[in-house]
Amino acid sequence: MVQTAPEELPRVHVPWYLTVLRVSAWILYVWVIVGIVALSLRIFLILFGANPEAGFAAFVLRVSQPYMQPFRDIFPPRPAGETGYFDVSAMFAIIIYGLLAGLVAAGIEAIGRAVMRSERQQRDELARRVLAERAGSDAATGASGAAATPAAPAPGQAPPPQAPWPPTS
Repeated sequence: MVQTAPEELPRVHVPWYLTVLRVSAWILYVWVIVGIVALSLRIFLILFGANPEAGFAAFVLRVSQPYMQPFRDIFPPRPAGETGYFDVSAMFAIIIYGLLAGLVAAGIEAIGRAVMRSERQQRDELARRVLAERAGSDAATGASGAAATPAAPAPGQAPPPQAPWPPTS
């Protein structure tokens, strides 16, 4: 028995703009999550009066600075204990960035559905083409004298009798 190589189907291509949107949305999502983590650490460090000159505290304050910029001085900080204070503006920023993360996540999901829908449509179209080509080649094979499949009986006509199964001896 000779095996033939499977037919190679054309590749399904995702539209470029969906790929760009998906990558952009993921970059924005990661940026927002980093901001939420940095702002949360900032609140914790400031609340407990961490030394801003210490390496880790300086790093966290430096990373959270760009995320805080749009929200700076919206709310005054509240004193907490002897050395710390509660940065209400940073908490507000976390809430806003959390909402933004939710919107971006919904956008990523919507883009993913659009990509899957595009791929499914392309696969369906390819399957239709392959079936049409096979049906065309089957019709040509039947006309050339090769073994053709028996025709179905016309409506209202009884099917031809078939040999009993299993065969009796």
